[in-house]
Amino acid sequence: MNDWVLSVSEPADSGDNRPALSIEHDLVTQAVRGDGRAFRDLVEPHLSMLYRIAARACGDQALSEDAVQETLTIAFTRLGQYRPGTSLKAFLAGIAVKRARTLLRGERHRRGYEERSLPGARVPDPGELAETEQSARAIRAALSAMPDKRRAVALLRLDGGLSYAEIAVSLGTTEGSARVLAHLALSDLKSRLDALLFNPSTRKHTP
Repeated sequence: MNDWVLSVSEPADSGDNRPALSIEHDLVTQAVRGDGRAFRDLVEPHLSMLYRIAARACGDQALSEDAVQETLTIAFTRLGQYRPGTSLKAFLAGIAVKRARTLLRGERHRRGYEERSLPGARVPDPGELAETEQSARAIRAALSAMPDKRRAVALLRLDGGLSYAEIAVSLGTTEGSARVLAHLALSDLKSRLDALLFNPSTRKHTP
């Protein structure tokens, strides 16, 4: 099954003029039956989106790659639950958000244990980091402090580029609720970022 993850090549032009829904339905049917190439053709257009979500949520390349690999594995096993013609993008993005959050939580527990085991370990001061990295850390900290559903909406909207309708599908809610959640999530994110980036105690001032 790893062929569709580790060896991604450009799909051949088959000259298939059927409607996109018909093609997707056939690919899903083949993938559910275990066809790894069909699954690769389904998910390949969405890989960059999955990596953006995972990178924003995890802030670590290795962890992000693990999150995407696990997302694809889970999607492969759950593909029978997907209804062609809805939104494969939303289906995949919803899994990615949850896996990234789970892996990040596990990594934090592991690092916390290591830091307790190594009392001499030192966490770098934010002022020692480049400004772009400081901003990225601030965004991740702000996202981490948000309620789970708001954080998921923020990731799906900002990094996944999902529409409100797709977010609704991904989270199992209505489009109206998705709009409200997105508004709350982005307002919450802005407030938390303002507090983190402009709080005198969290950054150095220059004259």
